[in-house]
Amino acid sequence: MVVFDAGILISLLTPRTTEGHKKERLDFLVRTLRQTRTKILIPTPALSELLVHAPDLADEFSRSSGFEVVPFDQRAAIECALSIRAALSTGNKKGKQNAVWSKVKFDHQIVAIARSRLASCIYSDDKGLLSFARSIGMNAMSSDELPDDPDKAQGQLDLDNGS
Repeated sequence: MVVFDAGILISLLTPRTTEGHKKERLDFLVRTLRQTRTKILIPTPALSELLVHAPDLADEFSRSSGFEVVPFDQRAAIECALSIRAALSTGNKKGKQNAVWSKVKFDHQIVAIARSRLASCIYSDDKGLLSFARSIGMNAMSSDELPDDPDKAQGQLDLDNGS
């Protein structure tokens, strides 16, 4: 299982506003995850953010067996509370994030959902979320770190060389 945040979902599902190379990488990621039957989890806080920007996508995930919307439930709440308590005990509740506390709590919720579901990776282009997830030992990747689709790689033949 892996987790997609709202930014990744928006980039994936709104191709007209996503740069071509990024869209190709995300499409390759989804194809790879489907081939390996890896479930893509969408935390309800991320779904909420997605629907603010793209309300027409509300039913998009109910049609695909590869995606699962997961709630901020009791397991995630316990995980989140432990995470926030640890941050508060350091005297710096925001950690390395330079964001408002409400945004930081949102990131804690997404990471708590991922951890409570034993997700192997969080995919996000949010630097604060990536930093927080990595700081507690989770694997987290941005779309810039995704591999290119090897089928799209095309070599160049030098046909103009007269030899």
